[in-house]
Amino acid sequence: MTALDDLKELLPPPAGYGRTFDWTAVEQRLGVTEIPQDFKLLFEAYGDIRFCNRLHMFRPSANEYIDLADVTFASRVHLAAEDIGDPATRIPPGVSVTPATLIQWGASFGGCYALWDAHDPNPDRWTLVFTDADQIQWGYYDGTVTNYLVDWLTGRFTPIPMWTLRPGTRPDIEFYDPNDPYGPTITDQVEATYVIP
Repeated sequence: MTALDDLKELLPPPAGYGRTFDWTAVEQRLGVTEIPQDFKLLFEAYGDIRFCNRLHMFRPSANEYIDLADVTFASRVHLAAEDIGDPATRIPPGVSVTPATLIQWGASFGGCYALWDAHDPNPDRWTLVFTDADQIQWGYYDGTVTNYLVDWLTGRFTPIPMWTLRPGTRPDIEFYDPNDPYGPTITDQVEATYVIP
């Protein structure tokens, strides 16, 4: 079983929400050979979703607020600001937090960053990097976005304290229209059949 199979078992996607995108322009703009395949497959399975009312993901779009490349370029400016936050500490060997090498694949609605360290040309070796909006807390995950989601949604891994899923939490996913001008209107919701121990 793959990590995506595990995720579908935890939170089954309803039929009809998956989306396929042409990632070529985003990859060219970001100067990478490819966005990780598991990430593309997440969209094919789920489409536009929000996990546990915390995490949503970016993808190709004409909307600059959800386009992976546009969001990444904007976040690099913020991450490079010297008057914000603290320098990352305890960086794992081989990982870079230089803003120019980071790609923002997701975010919380509170402004936390979910990033790839993309300094390696092979996307299978990208490390996940997390930081809060003020760049005070930093976390790292050695694995794919899909593996991370499975570990996070089962309570096995929390990248930074503010993303902790408390014991007794029932993870969920919400499906929404990210282009809704009045805020993302929830169109469907799936709750897990388990709670975080």
